Amino acid sequence: MSERVSRRAVIGTAMAVPMAAQHEGHGTAAGPAAAKLPVFLAPHEFATLRILCDLILPADETSPAASATGAPEYIDLLCRGNAKIARIYHGGLAWLDAACTKLHGVPFREAAEPQRIAILEKIAYREKTPPDWKAGSRFFDWVRRMTLDGYYTSPAGYKDVGYQGGKGMTTYQVPEQALRQAMSRWKP
Repeated sequence: MSERVSRRAVIGTAMAVPMAAQHEGHGTAAGPAAAKLPVFLAPHEFATLRILCDLILPADETSPAASATGAPEYIDLLCRGNAKIARIYHGGLAWLDAACTKLHGVPFREAAEPQRIAILEKIAYREKTPPDWKAGSRFFDWVRRMTLDGYYTSPAGYKDVGYQGGKGMTTYQVPEQALRQAMSRWKP
């Protein structure tokens, strides 16, 4: 695959899997029957990524968690299409498992939620991160940003912010102020 993939192609592909599962009667993307298989990351890496995405953007009373919107699949797909991002995620997920194993004796995905949160609290804010944890902080910054990208480019994310775009217009009126400004610059 090419090193450069358009954002539109990535989003379209990332949304095709959950939409296909829903269309073919396999339940919704968030349902237990929906198979969410990674296209690039190893299964244990993908499991860790799903947990991490949901800790960054958990479900609340009005919105689903990041994993229910396809954010981990979006990140996985970006890893497949970009060698730099793939290295960041392979290395970062390995770092996270190593840090958790050192502190708690188990990889991140097997740790209890309070143990996971304790690690994330050490790396979530760069200015508060201990010097020997800076690599984890840089990785967490990537995950946080890409989780938000994946979430807010999904239908649930659009709904969450009240996005109304993407609808065709039947007419277009040039704003009066814009017309006056354009006409003031025009010299016959």
